[in-house]
Amino acid sequence: MKWMIGIASFLLVLTGLFSEGYAFPTKSIKAIIGYEAGSSSDIAGRTFLQHAEKELGQPIMIINKPGAASALALRELLDSKADGYTIALSCSVNVLKIQGLLPQTHWDFDVLGVPSLTWSVLAVSAKTPFKSTKELIEHAKANPGKLRMSTTAKGAVYWIQANYFERVAGAKFNIISNPGGASYIATQLGGAHADVGIASYKALQSQIEAGNVRVLGITTAARIEGFANLPTLKEQGYDMVMNSWVAHLAPKGLPAEVSKKLLSTYSKASSTREWKEWCTAKGSIPSPEYVGKAAAKFLDQDAEIQRPILESIKGK
Repeated sequence: MKWMIGIASFLLVLTGLFSEGYAFPTKSIKAIIGYEAGSSSDIAGRTFLQHAEKELGQPIMIINKPGAASALALRELLDSKADGYTIALSCSVNVLKIQGLLPQTHWDFDVLGVPSLTWSVLAVSAKTPFKSTKELIEHAKANPGKLRMSTTAKGAVYWIQANYFERVAGAKFNIISNPGGASYIATQLGGAHADVGIASYKALQSQIEAGNVRVLGITTAARIEGFANLPTLKEQGYDMVMNSWVAHLAPKGLPAEVSKKLLSTYSKASSTREWKEWCTAKGSIPSPEYVGKAAAKFLDQDAEIQRPILESIKGK
């Protein structure tokens, strides 16, 4: 009897030590990015995870798994162990179920954070004659289906925005879906293989600075500090105010200490001066307030904004 009591006492002490001093992480963490390398989501994700690495004290190994608007990456995450050593990044996790691309929503994962919000730009190839949104739309109305609009994979955020712009403009475009992220849009606009596209500023930045791409408008409610020369679509008479984002997720059911460490990491990393400065320079808005439950609530609200848009373009 005494030896049983002794073992029980030992296990109780061990359990207490384990819960108070849970060592995490002790090895590298795998991050699955649901978009191709070089896309705006990939660049933002990699940059943020560099700050997270400093907080965690372990390397984060990036794996790109593009396809189906990040559904492929999320399926792999669903099959991963809930130990904190596998995370995934998605721009569409909250609406994939609405689109029929995944039976799960963000509530089927542990939401770690949404480190930034990114406004989009309506841009055209510099080889087109369009100098304003009005000129573009008037031409599109007069020539329905003729202008080539480059976008991302069907169901992804820029695909949604492209279809929504078509609705706002009251014009018909030839929407070209690509099997990945915004880097396709940058390449096609820069090489004049498409006439128009919608993507983040940072995805198109090199082509804009090279003079290959011209910005006609941005999707914010007001002009952005540091980009005051870029007019909003709203001020031009087109009511399209939309942000994109990248959600960082883990398998559902993380151990309490692992969750605590990761959420603390996301809170600290998204609050650093370096991250905020990078976001501002690249045309994003840092959002350190969106961590854990607050991030999940934000995804709820965003899904409700996107729901009527998605329902209106079902079947496309």
